[in-house]
Amino acid sequence: MKNRLLAKLPKHTPEEVSYNNLYVVDYKNINKGGVVLHNETPDIPHVHLLNENEIPVCFDGFSENALPTEVAGICCSQCECIMFPAEYIEGNWILCIEMKYVDDMTNAFRKENDYPNCMISQILETVGYFRKHGIISPNSRVHAMLAFPTLIESFSESFFTGTQTKEDILIEHKILMRATNVGTIISEKRIKLSD
Repeated sequence: MKNRLLAKLPKHTPEEVSYNNLYVVDYKNINKGGVVLHNETPDIPHVHLLNENEIPVCFDGFSENALPTEVAGICCSQCECIMFPAEYIEGNWILCIEMKYVDDMTNAFRKENDYPNCMISQILETVGYFRKHGIISPNSRVHAMLAFPTLIESFSESFFTGTQTKEDILIEHKILMRATNVGTIISEKRIKLSD
């Protein structure tokens, strides 16, 4: 999969790691930086993936406008990153992560911000782009984390209150979405996202 990704997106720089803890941070609003993967707990809010079996994974943190379209200067809406086993074979897990840094639960679900629908849309567009360009096969199931790294309390029950349910998205798009900041890589075949 890494080769297909680089063939279509040669400016990307996916990295292969096998840390037992993976911490994803989006530095865009912090220091105008990029999406970074750490192996030690960062001092700022993050998404955490436990990888006790140290499965080698490929991580591609997206820069701004990382998914160009056929129209010059126009890019596809995107999430923060994609991750998959380094020795990917069809049927292995694929994970997309979308994060929003918010001050509190009220801001996270404020109607004017529309963060849940925006985050869902960014995942759908990213996966759609990868499928359209042959990076992800049409029948592959994709896992997606919709994360609010700054929220300590659970937010999953408040997330899917719009017109599309988690089940609708799974059936229509083959994307299993979870609103969480935490997950566990079990093997090349299995990943578990907390609710």
